[in-house]
Amino acid sequence: MSDSGLVIDALSPAFAADPYPSYAAAREQAAVFRQPGDRLAYLTRFADVHAAFRDRRLGSTFLHRFTPEELQLAPNIPTWRDPRWTDFQAFERWELLNLEPPVHSRLRRLVLEAFTPRAVEALRSSIEARARGLLAPGREAGRIDLVGDYAQAFSLGIICDLIGVSPDDRETIKRLSDDTVSMYEPGPSDEQQARSNRAAGDFRRYLLDVVAHRRAHPGDDLMAALIDATVDGERLTDDQVVSTAMVLLMAGHEATVNATANGVAALAANPDQWQLLRSGEVAVKAAIEEILRFDPPLQWFERWVLDEDVEIAGVPLARGSRVALVLGAANRDPRKFPDPDRFDITREDTGHISFGGGIHFCIGAPLARMELETTLNELVATEPELVVLPGAVRRPTFQFRGYERLEVALHSA
Repeated sequence: MSDSGLVIDALSPAFAADPYPSYAAAREQAAVFRQPGDRLAYLTRFADVHAAFRDRRLGSTFLHRFTPEELQLAPNIPTWRDPRWTDFQAFERWELLNLEPPVHSRLRRLVLEAFTPRAVEALRSSIEARARGLLAPGREAGRIDLVGDYAQAFSLGIICDLIGVSPDDRETIKRLSDDTVSMYEPGPSDEQQARSNRAAGDFRRYLLDVVAHRRAHPGDDLMAALIDATVDGERLTDDQVVSTAMVLLMAGHEATVNATANGVAALAANPDQWQLLRSGEVAVKAAIEEILRFDPPLQWFERWVLDEDVEIAGVPLARGSRVALVLGAANRDPRKFPDPDRFDITREDTGHISFGGGIHFCIGAPLARMELETTLNELVATEPELVVLPGAVRRPTFQFRGYERLEVALHSA
């Protein structure tokens, strides 16, 4: 229980550090969990979250069907509708995660081809070479910050190459991405929102320049494909291209960096599980699914209730209300996973929900899995024990769960 008396208190540092005991309390109290003074209804059980991702009565936005006034939202407009944050709104207007059919379906089809398992498999050799190159200085030094010196550069470099962003600009992309996504943390302060809005504007202007350059100098990357694509006979607007590229750049590295650090930390804390990997008794691919279940890099998504007379688990939900689909809680539901708080890479049921579901299932899931597989394969090849050195620092954020610093010992290859 947090100091505020709330069970789920996303603004509490203690809750952000370890939300799982609170999730368990909420999950066992009610299928649809509510708490005083909170606008959200929380879904914390696996079956309910799984179904909600596929429930077309719920939407990531309401703007394809209603105005805020029609839903009587004027006194409580969502953060991103605040008239001060026009640059952030311009980004979200065409952001894939914030769209519903038919527009979402059209944009998603254009992007999906670059992230199919076959397309991702074609990248394997270059991804493996990138991992070895980034780990090499750490192997020589005997230690490496897995976040700052490896995972950030590894994951961001891959998605930037895929989209077509200059290597010289990747630090800029990282800074703009980190600042932009801070808007998605629960209850962001005015200072956070202003910083996010500035970053979104700078990000958009940077990518608009990239689009203009690419129109004059065509290439063979994803940015060029978006520029050249037609949807129902019409080309995408620059705003549509830019918002799509922004979300791919942000989601394409933030979640994977966090999943990498969370996974290595969990394996280091459970040496018996690491030895199962080292011996070959359990495949790295199986361990990846347990990593994603046990400590997911994104903790929840919110949905709008779009229809009248919606009930979940027998609980009525008013049209215009909001529901939190709590991935971190659903992934530890004992109704789905026996002994769910135990990190166990031998689990038979690996059907976690960390990539979402339904029409918004993560496009980049095949790439994220390959990146995690590559990193673990590199470590399994040389590390008889996986040792996290003192000084690990958790990210203070809740929604994006990971580490700011996670230094591990390394042996020479």
